[in-house]
Amino acid sequence: MKKAFNPDFLPIRLDDQSLIDILRRESDARAKLERFNSMLERSIIREELLMLFSLDESVQSTKIEGTQATFSEVVESEMTGKKNVDIQEVDNYVEAIRQGFNLLASIPIRTRLFHRLHKIILNNARGQNRSPGNYRKIQNFIGPSNKIEDARYIPPEPQNVERLIGNLERYINNEYDDHLGYIARAAVIHGQFETIHPYLDGNGRLGRIIIILYLVNNNILTSPTFFISEELEWSKFKYYGLLNNLRNDEPQWREWILYFIESTIKQANHYIEKLEKIEALYKELVEYANQKNIKKRTVNAIFKKPFFTVKYIQKEVGVSYNTAKRYIDGLVETGRIYPDDKKKNKIYRFYDLIDAMR
Repeated sequence: MKKAFNPDFLPIRLDDQSLIDILRRESDARAKLERFNSMLERSIIREELLMLFSLDESVQSTKIEGTQATFSEVVESEMTGKKNVDIQEVDNYVEAIRQGFNLLASIPIRTRLFHRLHKIILNNARGQNRSPGNYRKIQNFIGPSNKIEDARYIPPEPQNVERLIGNLERYINNEYDDHLGYIARAAVIHGQFETIHPYLDGNGRLGRIIIILYLVNNNILTSPTFFISEELEWSKFKYYGLLNNLRNDEPQWREWILYFIESTIKQANHYIEKLEKIEALYKELVEYANQKNIKKRTVNAIFKKPFFTVKYIQKEVGVSYNTAKRYIDGLVETGRIYPDDKKKNKIYRFYDLIDAMR
């Protein structure tokens, strides 16, 4: 009979060579993040980019858990109001990121914050009946079936959850010094949180939000804009495999932390490339808009919502319906904006921006 696994308390212990290797790669990751931060801070469409990257993260993180919604489907649902449970889970994730960032000013990264965000994540979604906002009181497990004997992993027994979380909270709030940098510590935090698996559902999504909040809280990032879920989703079997390697008597922390840092570096490269493409696209459209006497706010509006209607542009730009329609018709002439074939309530699609986010 398989037994529940109880991890050791943090901080972890590493040999000197492992610590040196981790610190060296962390330095490279910090340099990449500083470049990304700098580019984003200088961007003339910073607020629009914040929304895009947050939405992209929400799609990628929920995809790891099996959600099927695509970036395009979520963007379109904002215009049509049509949602299924997959899109609801993405929307919940976006809202949890937003509220988590706002709450950092008044609540430390502890149980109270976890519970608030957990409720948002499960709101009207799969798992909504699985004790949202409360640590589990029963044993859970991870496996291919609903039989515990088939489990790949059995987390700590419920009576041990609060004790383990208490130790994790102290680590998150830097009460222990282990000579690791903040990115490596974020890796430790994520690995330990997922190992404790304190909730009946939503652990992966909340655990990935905690990563970003920890990095923002320690000034590694200026805002919740950098996420590694895209890279983790791409290599998700390695992600799960290395997480599982933490769940034994000799947890392989070195391999996990280096994987996490390498994922951060790769994701930073992806994001820098995306930023450059989006900035070039924005400048091109603004130049065209100026030539056609279209207000620049129209371009900003479609960078917030790449699928849009005339009414949306009317409201965002503050012009009449006819003027909004004229602006959109002008942008359609660029060959970058495509309307559907409806006679009324057309939805216009800015596919190049969607492509840049992929």
